[in-house]
Order: sequence, then C-alpha cells, then structure tokens
Amino acid sequence: KSPEDVPAFKGFPPMQGKPAWYWRLLALVPYIMPLCESWMYAETAYNLHCFIEQYEFWTYPVLRLLGRLPSWFLLAYFFVAYLGIVRRNVWPHFFRFHVVTGMLLEIILQVMGTLNDWIPHGIYWGKIGAHFWLAVFWTYFLTTLETIRCAIMGMYADIPFISDAAYMQIPYD
Repeated sequence: KSPEDVPAFKGFPPMQGKPAWYWRLLALVPYIMPLCESWMYAETAYNLHCFIEQYEFWTYPVLRLLGRLPSWFLLAYFFVAYLGIVRRNVWPHFFRFHVVTGMLLEIILQVMGTLNDWIPHGIYWGKIGAHFWLAVFWTYFLTTLETIRCAIMGMYADIPFISDAAYMQIPYD
C-alpha cells in the first residue's frame, strides 16, 4: 500500500460559521444512548456518590425504552446511522462527525461491557471494583458531556483518539 491509501487525520474542516440551531440540536441525539447506558457501570459504585442515585432516576426511562425494543434494533440503528448518515455527503460534515462520535462512544461502552464479563465478581463488586468503576463512570460521563457541549456550541469535539477515529470514518467532501 502506498501512504496515500492510508487515511490520516488532517484536521477538522474550517468552519464557515456556526451550524444552524436544528443541526446542533440533531447532533445531540447520538449521545443520548451512551449517556444513559453509562449508568450500568456506575451501579457498582452506587453507595460512593450521591449523584449516581439521581442519575439513575433520569436515565432509567430511556433504558426501559431500549429494553422494550426488538433485539435487532441496535444493529439496525448502527447500520442506518453509519451507512445512511456518516458515509453520505448529503449531510453536513458537522452532523456526520457528531453521529460517528456518538457511535464510537457507544462502541467503547460495549467493549467495556464485554471486558466486564471477564472480571471475577469478587473484584467487580468489591472495594477495588467500586472505586475503579466510579472512576470509569466519571471519565466516560464527563467525556460525553463535553461532546454534548461541543455539539450545542456548534463545535467539533476534540477528544483524544475518538475524534481522530471519527474524522477518518467520514468520507472526504
């Protein structure tokens, strides 16, 4: 392969101005699922921080809704979002970037869930596990909030590794 065949992060395209309010609002939608599903990793640290109890109250309805959907829905969501939005140039670059960033955050959460199944229950539910998953939850939660803030402000989120991977998924205009 030649070096031209390998995609590289060349920086975000120059912003001509803030995207319209409806594109910024629509860019928030992909972050709802990762934000709500992060609760699953905070439950081991439930007694360590009082905020987590309120977080469960706000995210539980979304998780119940996701649980009622057919088993194929998340796979269909991924393919429709990736092939129908991210890979098509008819959508604004700003919106496609935030869709793929939300999907990457969701994939990270799924990988964490898979790794979680390999951890012995004594460690997972123990003191070490509670503090570890509390740190993971806060890191993930604050990262997701930062991407939401950037979407509302009409900016690209600059999250190490995730932003580079998101940008490489979007075809050049």
